[in-house]
Formats: sequence, C-alpha cells, structure tokens
Amino acid sequence: MQASDNSSQDNNLQENVTQQEDVDSPKMPAQQDAPPKEDENLQENAPKASELIFPLDSKPSFGISLIAAFQHILSMVLSVMAPPAIVAGALGLDGSTISYLVSMSLFFAGIGILVQVTRPFGIGSGMLSIQATSFCFPGALISIGTYLLHDKGLSQDEMMATLFCTCFLGGLVVMLCSRFIRYLQKVITHTVAGVTVMMIGISLIGVGADSFAGGKVAQDNGTFGDPIYLGLGALVFLIIFLCNRAKSKLLRMAALMIGVIGGFLIAIPMGLVDWSILSQPHHWFEVPIPFKFGFFAFDLHALLVLIFLFVMVVIEAIGDLTATSAVSEQPTEGELYQKRITGGIMCDGLITSLGAIFGCFPAATFSQNNGVIQLSGVASRKVGKFCGVLFLIFALCPFIVVFFQLLPAPVLGGALLILFGSIACSGIRILLQHPVNRRESLIIAASLSIGIMAMVKPDAFAKLPDIAKTFFDSPIVAGGVSAMLFHLLLPKKM
Repeated sequence: MQASDNSSQDNNLQENVTQQEDVDSPKMPAQQDAPPKEDENLQENAPKASELIFPLDSKPSFGISLIAAFQHILSMVLSVMAPPAIVAGALGLDGSTISYLVSMSLFFAGIGILVQVTRPFGIGSGMLSIQATSFCFPGALISIGTYLLHDKGLSQDEMMATLFCTCFLGGLVVMLCSRFIRYLQKVITHTVAGVTVMMIGISLIGVGADSFAGGKVAQDNGTFGDPIYLGLGALVFLIIFLCNRAKSKLLRMAALMIGVIGGFLIAIPMGLVDWSILSQPHHWFEVPIPFKFGFFAFDLHALLVLIFLFVMVVIEAIGDLTATSAVSEQPTEGELYQKRITGGIMCDGLITSLGAIFGCFPAATFSQNNGVIQLSGVASRKVGKFCGVLFLIFALCPFIVVFFQLLPAPVLGGALLILFGSIACSGIRILLQHPVNRRESLIIAASLSIGIMAMVKPDAFAKLPDIAKTFFDSPIVAGGVSAMLFHLLLPKKM
C-alpha cells in the first residue's frame, strides 16, 4: 500500500513537471529543468557554513592564540584601566593609590576571564567572555565618594572602605539575580536583547569617534578633528577593513593587530607618539592586598544609590552574553543558552564581591570583544585563557601597560570604530532571528528612540529625581529597560 502511494506521488510529480515544461519552455527537455529545483531545495535545507575560523572548542596554535589574545586586549585594555583612574582622580587620591587600583582592575579582569572561559562549578559562560571593571559605576562612585568625604567627614581610607563594602554587597545582589534569570528572560525577549546589544554598539561608537578625532588631549589643546587625526584614524580603519575581507585566514585573524601596529608605525614620523610617557615613574611590581584601605564600613545611602545600577548591569550582561553567543555561533535560546547566561552573570557577581576585598571596583562582562570575535573569526576558549593570563601578568608587572599608552588616540579610534559597529551589527542579527511584526517593530522603534535620546541629549533628563537620572545615565540601560517595559505593556495581539 505504501509503495502504491509513493508510485502515485511520483507520477503526479512527473505530470506537474511536464505541465510546467509545456507552459514555460516547451523546447527544453525535462531533465534540464529538474536538477536546479533539487539543488535549490538542498541548498535551502543545508546547514549554514560557519564564518568562524576557530570556533569555541578549537585549539589554535600558541602563536595564533597569542595574536588573537593581543587583539582582544588592544580593544579593551585602556578601557579596563580608565574607570579606576577616573574615580581615583576625581576623588583626589594619590598616584600610588591610583596605580594600585588600576593594577587590581587588570588582576581581577584576568581572574574573571579565566573563570568565564573555564566555567568551574558552573560559574562562567563557557565562552570567550571578557570581563573587567564596568563603565556603569564611575559617576555614581564619584558622587558617593564626594558625599562620604565632604558631608560625612570620612577620611580617604574610610571612604574607600565604605565604597568597597557597597561593591561587595552589590556583587551578592548580582549573584542572587543570576538564580532568577529564567524568570527575567520571560520579559527579556530576543527583541529586548537585540535592542540592548544594538545600544551597546551605538553608544560605544561615540567613544571610538572621540579617539578617532584626536581624543581628550586634542580637545584640550583645540586640535580636535584636525585632518591629520582623521586621516590617521581612517587609514587604520581601512587597513582593518581590507585585511578582514582578505582571502587569507591569517590576515583576517590578525586584522586588528595589523591595523593598530601599522597605524602606530605611521604615527611615529608624524610626531604623534608621546614618548615622554616612558620617562614617567612607574611601579615595577604590584601585589594584591586584602582590605588595603581598612575593613568594610557600611553606609545605607551608598547601597541604595548603587543597588539599582547593579540590577541594570545584570540586564546589560544578558545583552553582552547573548551577543557573544550569537557571534560565537552558539544558541541564543534553549537550555545551553540559559546555562551560559546564568553562569556568566554569576561570575560577574562573584568577581565583583571578591575584587572588592582587594580593592577592585565592580566588574561586568565587556562587549568590545564581540566585535573582535566577529572580525577575526576566532571564538576559541583557548584564546580566552591566553587573555586571562596576559592580564594577570600586566597586573603584577604594571610597567608593561605603559606601552599600550603610547598608542595615539586616532590609531585606537580607527580600530574601536569598526569594532563597535560590529557589536551594533550583532544586535541587528539577534533581532532578525525571529519575525519582526508590527508589535515588535513598535517596541524596537520606541526603545531605540529613548536609548539614543539618552545618549545624544543627556541634559534633557537633568531635572529628574536622582533615581530617574540614574536610569537615563546609561543609554544601554535606557534602551534595554524601555524595550522590556514596552514588551510587558503592549498587548500580544495588535
């Protein structure tokens, strides 16, 4: 009976093919038309070819791993150093304290990366997730530190002990949130995650653009946007772009490093490299010291101000880790995805609490490396281990980091601009994984508008209460949380 049915289906199929031939091309034999249809079906059902050169579980050679790790470090090392330097400088701390805080930032970035990559006891994402001090906190930490120094009359050490106590407790809050990710993700849909990742890339482009046009030094001396800076940044951008499109896998993997080194060598005869940095005094060795500023001191006001930011970091981390899953060609839904998100956020909280004991400000997964993964095609966990070890070396031997400070701002800006654009592209990819109907289109449009408004017109929210201003201080949080709220409020059927 089954054979008869199959025979009947074959006869009907042949009749349909013959009729189609008679109508469309009566002079062409049937066998010339049939194969392309079969090929089209096979092509449609075939799995997509991987765009990665070294996927998650691959083990590239030592040399390739080192090159790939340096590219990740180039994209973020100055960003890792900036938050503690900004906070300490604004609070008037001395040079040795700033040096120690920067070293701890690098040290716990290394620890955090190793935990994220290796995922011991289920803690960590198990992907090439880069973790370091978060840019969400400097403004609030400076505000609280100033309040503790001037309003409460604390000494510098007492103020720092209070700040790190708050950071320790905030890390516990993040770890607690990680246990409820399944419930959070009922409202953090693909649309919410996609908008958040897009806002991460869009908001970071401003940072890259500042460096591209000359950076802070150029802003101070009135040369910001000078054609010589724009030309150098554009050259680095173009080198990375062309290397990434080359047929050679090695050129693609090393595109960022080639662009940055090439730009640096060109900047030397142009007189844009500040060699005086090498002559400044630097620590040769730094050791982590628990409770360096004294044992923790609790302040309720400080905790209430920062607690909202810690919850926002959880939402941002979901976007970052989703982007890492997407560019690493890992699932962005299902059981494995849930475990990666839960473990990654648990690691954020753990490193934040542990780091606070030794003098490190709150840590979070970074988004910059997602652009590096996409550009280089390297998502290997082995590369992540190299990144972690290198950061530990930089932390213990801080003089090494001085060489990264030699990079002229336009060279770094040319690289960052294309990296951050790649992150925004990852957000678009996430959005397109599911059909975008009228309801989803409205959520995307409304949340992006709010996020971008918070980015380009932050003064518009200056007169709001402090809690509301904290929400709009981060365009990533403003866009992502808005998308989440619209998802909850809009009816499912429109």
